[in-house]
Amino acid sequence: MKHFPGFLIVVSLAVLLMAGCKPGVPKEYIQPDDMEDILYDYHVADGMAYAEGAYDELNFRRKAYRDAALRKHGVTEAEFDSSLVYYYRHTERLHDIYSKLSKRLNNDAIALGATANELSQFGGTNQGDTATVWRNEQSVVLMPQAPYNHISFEVKADTAYHEGDMMILSFDNQFIFQDGIRDGIAYIAVTYANDSTTSQVLHVTSDTHYDMRVMNEGRLRIKLVKGFIYLGMGQGNSNSSMTLKLMSVSNMRLLRMHTDPPKEEEEDSITVPQPHPAKAPYNQDLPVSPRPQVSPVSVPPSASDDSKSSVPEAIK
Repeated sequence: MKHFPGFLIVVSLAVLLMAGCKPGVPKEYIQPDDMEDILYDYHVADGMAYAEGAYDELNFRRKAYRDAALRKHGVTEAEFDSSLVYYYRHTERLHDIYSKLSKRLNNDAIALGATANELSQFGGTNQGDTATVWRNEQSVVLMPQAPYNHISFEVKADTAYHEGDMMILSFDNQFIFQDGIRDGIAYIAVTYANDSTTSQVLHVTSDTHYDMRVMNEGRLRIKLVKGFIYLGMGQGNSNSSMTLKLMSVSNMRLLRMHTDPPKEEEEDSITVPQPHPAKAPYNQDLPVSPRPQVSPVSVPPSASDDSKSSVPEAIK
């Protein structure tokens, strides 16, 4: 028994040795840390190309900035593409890179004050009529391969929710695609106290900011809010499954906004008299002219009965 502690030490060393011998990324491919830095610069390059406007030259600028990012790291486009093929065949390694990349993007968003700006554009704060109820990571990088192709959320309502509350799913999107059709999907559904549900679906196809608003016209109390953001494989050439396809979703917010009930129309305290349909309106302020008097016409007694019914020429 006195040798038992020594046995534990030997076993521990063996386990550490086995872990240390775990095969890494072959040397002919870009190593994970370097790949993370390149993908981060790809993200920055695409953002710069999009921010400059002149969208007819967007593809040209994006290609130029991406090439500059590769030159910065001393990597050729062929080396980058072959490394992507390797990582797509080892999705667990690629997912680790994306997780670190998401944290970097999330930190960048916080450093730029994304939280304050996002709430201020809706005219509220966390203590006021508008509050963020998002509890997940604010930034994520999605890839077409499952299970890394979506992010989902579910929020149960509490006593802070009011009848008539509106929900807003807000996020910024940026694609990093080498080939294929860009088509992400965003979905949000709100379940109310009476178990009715209102939902919205939109296709995410461009690098821009998105707001998805679920109105509450019935002014019901919210019970549950859930949804997801998803990136599909899309369409492209024959080997599109081995080309770079990323969707960077950042500044994600789920906002709860209190709304006021619609105001009832106030009745006018002054009643305006309406003219009778059979009579013209009568204005007491205008002088009334007397009706002209017509003198009766005398008929001589010697006239015949036919002459009594005739009208003198003077009054015709």
